[in-house]
This record gives sequence, structure tokens and C-alpha cells, in this order.
Amino acid sequence: MANYLAQFQTIKSSCDRIVIAVEDVSDLWLNVKESFEQRVPVKKACLNNKARNPVFVENLPAEFIQTTDSRLRSRFPQEQYLFWFREPYATVVLVTCEDLDEFKTILKPRLKLIVQNDEREWFIVFVSKAHPSNDQATKMAKKVYARLEADFNTKKRERCCKFDLHGPDTEFWDDFDSKMVDCIRNTLDRRVQFYEEEIRRLSEQRFTPIWNFCNFFILKESLAFMFEMSNLHEDSLREYDELELCYSESGKHREFGGLDTGDDQAALLNPEAKALNQIVQDDVFREFEFRQYIFACQAKLLFKLSRPIEVAARGYAFVVGFSKTLALHENALPFCFREVWVITACLGLIKSTSLHYDDGSVAIDSEKEFYRLQGDLYSLCRVKFMRLAYLIGYGAEIEKSPVNSASLSMLPWPKPATWPSIPPDSSAEIMEKEKMVLQVNSREKLFSIHRKPLPLEPSLLLREANRRRAFLSAGNLSELYDSSDGSGLDANSKLPPNRSASNLMTRTMSGPATSETSLPVDRPMRLSEIHVAAEHALKQTISDPDFMTSLSSLEEFEKRYMELTKGAADNYHRSWWKRHGVVLDGEIAALFFKHGNYDLAVKSYEKVCALYSAEGWEELLADVLPDLAECQKILNDEAGYLASCVKLLSLDSGLFSSKERQGFQSEVVRLAHSEMKHLVPLDVSSLITFAGNAGPPLELCDGDPGTLSVAVWNGFPDDITLESLSLRLSASSSADEGN
Repeated sequence: MANYLAQFQTIKSSCDRIVIAVEDVSDLWLNVKESFEQRVPVKKACLNNKARNPVFVENLPAEFIQTTDSRLRSRFPQEQYLFWFREPYATVVLVTCEDLDEFKTILKPRLKLIVQNDEREWFIVFVSKAHPSNDQATKMAKKVYARLEADFNTKKRERCCKFDLHGPDTEFWDDFDSKMVDCIRNTLDRRVQFYEEEIRRLSEQRFTPIWNFCNFFILKESLAFMFEMSNLHEDSLREYDELELCYSESGKHREFGGLDTGDDQAALLNPEAKALNQIVQDDVFREFEFRQYIFACQAKLLFKLSRPIEVAARGYAFVVGFSKTLALHENALPFCFREVWVITACLGLIKSTSLHYDDGSVAIDSEKEFYRLQGDLYSLCRVKFMRLAYLIGYGAEIEKSPVNSASLSMLPWPKPATWPSIPPDSSAEIMEKEKMVLQVNSREKLFSIHRKPLPLEPSLLLREANRRRAFLSAGNLSELYDSSDGSGLDANSKLPPNRSASNLMTRTMSGPATSETSLPVDRPMRLSEIHVAAEHALKQTISDPDFMTSLSSLEEFEKRYMELTKGAADNYHRSWWKRHGVVLDGEIAALFFKHGNYDLAVKSYEKVCALYSAEGWEELLADVLPDLAECQKILNDEAGYLASCVKLLSLDSGLFSSKERQGFQSEVVRLAHSEMKHLVPLDVSSLITFAGNAGPPLELCDGDPGTLSVAVWNGFPDDITLESLSLRLSASSSADEGN
């Protein structure tokens, strides 16, 4: 039955509506065609779903085709059995007759022959050509029609209706629609029963040697497609869900797939991305293509049901789950195939669900859920994109923030069977990578704050890449660390102290071992060579030129990185996941800061600092607040800068060294003694506190001299001189007062 897959897909693509056959007995079709075709799609039809419950369907797509049409005549019995869903659901028999004897002797026997097929649902339309002014013709037409009703109507069912070409037709069309829908419903019920019985029969063989999933698939999807044509989308979706489950439980997964050109671009929303006969081998579908095909069919139905939120939810879960499946086959797939596929899948889901989403027709909770899912898709895409950028040498340009470190340090490296080799004639590229790595200097923060950079890799890329070059020896340990990496120069910090930067440049700029850039067996690849090899391998993996452009330069990378980060942040804000959104605002601020857009950076940094302060996350605040202070200082925002310095001093003293805290204090003192344009009220209650010393109560009257002892505690790291200190007494009363 697998031989019919190509034909099956062709039929599906061309058969998108229910067929109503027209048996034109009296050559009337040209006279009534225009009127009939105005009745489709059927405005409202009552059909039975799979559970035999009535369902009202609007705009049921249908098409009238004459029985003499080649589309209905050129079919073999086996094809009719397999593709029964495309056969006519009703037969309209068009007749006319102006003589009762002619009806009895010629028309009636012919009609009996036509309608004797018990499997065909039919009804007869008697077309009267009699003009209302011609009484004799009108009476004869009524007699013939009465005879027609007597011969073909039964007590259980009326099969005839009368259409006057020259008379009013309102009642006729209501009768016509009713009879046509009855035929469609009965045919649908019969075919659903047939498919269910066949599917049940095959299901009983599921765990036997004769089981053939391809046969099961054709029957199951035929039923699903028939429901889809009938606008019973819920039933169709249920069939695809069951088909997916059956495949996962009993499918014989031999060849995985994913090796064709363009497979790196996820096909989660295009069920016609590949022909079905191209993804089957020995009556078994390849898992890579088939699971995407099933999801694409499900997504199409969910969009028809106006449920883009469910597409996003299912899509995110599918991407995460299928990514794990890709990891199991990673050593047989192109380099970084998994990361590339996830990125294209997320971007495709974001675009399609956004286009189908109507925020004016959903409840507030559903709206928040949709934007939360959009944020999750953006965030997942962003992390995978950063991983690819790190592999090709942009790691040093990625902000080493807690959120980036948490994401990337737990994300494993690609696991190809063998790490890509250096391509020929790549000396110039290697030298450029060397320069890029060596010229990177970690930015010194304001107040000379030093922090150990957070890691952006689960393990040293240098070691991981060389470990996967199975045909090379491990090499000398110093060789493995003979470069800097992009996650805080961890590797470079392991170099002996006598290895100067100039010596390092001499060593790493030496270029490939041979003119053909092939490495000797006893020397591992350097980091710059790993980046070049990874970039060339990615060019072979990525088939989308726009995607590759986003990795072609640091500027293009940062442009796409900003789009993904901003997309994630904006959607989290709209979903009311404020913490997620604000944390990503910090990543946006860091990029603004890097490129000198300090005013935009301040706006984002202020939101981040406000969140961290409100939540009491002082360690995170200590990481971001100096950047905000530096932006404020550059913008000459004295009030904001002074407030930030005071806030830095008020944080836990263990978060900064004494020297750093002294730097904060010196800035506060400097600003306090400078001629500021505007007075700035500051809350320093966390730094300067006071209390009255214990002693007997004082009884003083107006004008009496007295001494009040007050202790003042200094929270600044160094002594600080107060030019003036004012004390205000406030009246208080005790419980015993007046006794």
C-alpha cells in the first residue's frame, strides 16, 4: 500500500471539498449550473461527528461535478477503496419530462437503474420548464412530478424536489439544501464506520509480525482528512493525535532522516514540505520527517479552529522534546544541526502564531499565556543562537551576565562524531580569529571593580573540540590551553606567569602546520582553528542564507541578538512575567552600553536595579548597579549618579572590597562638596543611624538648659566629616501621663 503514498498526497492537495455528483439525465446542467453553484459552500449543515453527536458546521465546502467528468470516471476499484473520502457524498439526479407516458416508459426505468446502487446517497431534482402563463404545460408538469414522487419517495424519506425555471424558488432551495445535507451526513456516517472498522482491524495486528504502519497511516489519515473536508476539525485533530501516539508506540524506526538539503529548516508548519513517498523506506516512515509532518497537520487544524495559543504551546513542547531526540542522533547529523533546527522552528512558530493571533477576542488569562509562550520561544531561540555565535568566535562579545551564564553553562556542546576539520586555504581566517581573540580586553568597570567573569560554557571548548578529534592524540596539556577562550579567558589564566602576551602572539599567529592547513597527528587544534572549522561546518549545515548572514559578522550577530532578546523581553512584559522581562532588559542595556547609547542603557538598567532592589537580590544588584552609575556619570546625571553611589554603599559590605567601597564614598563626598545645580534629597538612613543614650528622663521647660546625649553610627567605610547635624525633638506621651 506504500506505493499509493504519492497518489494519496496528490489527491489530498487537489481534493479540498466535498464532491456532489450531478447525474444530468435530461441535459439540464447548463441551465441550472449557475444557480446550483451559488448554493456552495453550504451556509449551515448539521453533521454527525465521530461520536455520532450532531454538530452544526458553517460554510461546508462543496463542489458539483458531473458524473461524466473524467475526475469521477477514471478510477479503479482499488483506488476507490483506499481513497473513499474523495468519492461523491451525494448524487443529484436532474430530470425533466413533459409527457406522462414518456415518464413511465423511458424515464422511470432509467432512474431505477441509476439509483439502484445502495451505497450511493441520491435525490432527484425535477426541473419544470413550463411557463406560468401556459396552464396546460404547468398541469402536465405537476402530474409528472406527482408520479415521480409516488414512485421514488418513501414513508421514511422524501427523495424528490421540484425546481421551476420560471417560478419562485425560495422554498425549493430550502428543500434542496436539506436533502443535500441529509445525503452528505448519511454518506459521512457510512464512511466513518467503514474506516473505523478497517482501522480497528489493523490496530489488532499492531504487535504482530504482519503489522504495517504505512497501511494504517493511509486509512487513519484518510479518516482525518475526510473530517477536515467536512469542517469537523476537532475530530480530524483527534485522529492525528492518535496517529502520532500509534507511531511512537509501534513505529519501526530504522533510518532517522535529516540528511537532505534543507532539512535544517524546520517544517513544523508545512505538511507538504516533502512528498510522503520520499520519507518512507520499507513501509516505515523516517522519524525526522514524519513527526514534523504530523505536527504540521495538527497545527493547520488548530489554526482553522482559531487556537493559535495551543499551536504555540504544543509547538514549544514539541521543539523541546524533539531537540532531545535530535541529540540522540547528533553524531550522524550535520554539525550543529540540532541548534540550527531549533532556531528555525522557534522563529517559524513565533511568526505563524503571531499572524493568527487576535488579541481582541481572548480572555486576559489566555492573552497572558500566549505572550508567555512567545517569550519562551524567543528565549529558547536566543540561547541556541548565542551558542552558535560562541562556537565561531563571538563568545568574548557576549555579556557574561548571570542569565547568560545560567543558560549557556548548562547547555552542552555539540557532539559530532568528529569535530570539523580546518578547511584548506583558511590561513587568513585563522589569523583574523587569532586577532579577535587576543584583542579582546575585559572592560574595567567604574571604581575599578573586579569580578571573576561568569562562565559561558559547560566545559572548555578547547578541550571538548580536541577530545572529539578522535584521530588526534590528546597532545600536550599546555597546547590545549595555548589560547584564550571567549568565556572570561579561563584558559589563558592557566598559563604560566612567564608566558607574556607577545610570546603568545608569536605562538598563535604562526598559522597552520602545513600549506594545506592539515594538522599533524601530535598537535591539537588551537581555539582560533576551532572557530574557523566550526564556521565552515555551519555554512554546510545552514541552508537559509538570511540565517547565515546573521552569523557572518559581529555586527550582524549583535543585530539578530538584539532582536531575539528584545522579542523575549517584550513578550514577557506583556504576559506579566515581569521578572523574566526585566532580567532580559538588563541584557539589552548591556548592548546599548557597549555601543555608547547611554540614555537607552540607563532606562533599562533602572528597571533592572529597581527589580533587584525590591526583591532583595543584593548580589545581582551589585553586578548591575555599577554599570548604571557609570552611564549616569557619563551623562552627567549628578542626582542619579549620587543616588547610585549611596545605594552601592548601602549594600552588604561583603559584596565589595574595602577599596571599592572607599571609591563609592569618595564620589559621594566629591559630589556633596561640589556646586550641584539642584539640591538632591538622599536617604542615607542605612549608612548613618543614631539613637539616644540611656539615662534618667529630663524634665525641662521652655528656656531651660539641658544636655541630651545622642550616639551616631557611621556606615561609611571611612570616617566622614559632617559640617552640620540638626536634631529635632518630637513630643511623646506615656501611658502613665496624667496620673
